[in-house]
Amino acid sequence: MQIEEKLEVFRNFTIDEAKQKSDEMIAQFDRSCKQELEEFRQNKQAEMEHKIQIEERNIRRQVNSKVSGEMLRQKHILDECKRKWQVKLSDQVRLLLGEYQNTEEYKKYLIAKIHMAKKVAEQDPVIIYINPSDADKKTELEVLTKAELTVSKIDFGGGIRAVIRSRNILIDESFMTKLEQEETYL
Repeated sequence: MQIEEKLEVFRNFTIDEAKQKSDEMIAQFDRSCKQELEEFRQNKQAEMEHKIQIEERNIRRQVNSKVSGEMLRQKHILDECKRKWQVKLSDQVRLLLGEYQNTEEYKKYLIAKIHMAKKVAEQDPVIIYINPSDADKKTELEVLTKAELTVSKIDFGGGIRAVIRSRNILIDESFMTKLEQEETYL
């Protein structure tokens, strides 16, 4: 072979060798780029998921805060309505009690409560109080029950109160006490 042919063979061999190494380097670079791209994508995906979770938590906090605020506002409204309803109901009951105290049934009620107080006292002395608004009924009630009655200096809304000092017993059948007990249940 002549030098030119040898040079041509050497040149082709070198070009093929260089091309082969170049192809390997390009393939390695391509794999490296694809791997970096995949890692970048995974990192960005994880970062976005983390941001989404943080934002979701923030939104949930805001929603919970607004829901709590609205629930509190609704509770205040409900409590205010309940309070107004209780006042209105109490006023209505007091009005009806006032009307009831002018009836014959009320007199019968007082007589029954006076008899009950005497029965509880048995032979012990008992002080039976009637409301100041019932002072006009005192004489009639004493005759009908054969009990000595005392007009209270304190208005207790009607009914009776009785004290049996020897046994430290207070019998409270006053309307005011019964109303207060009922109002605590409302």
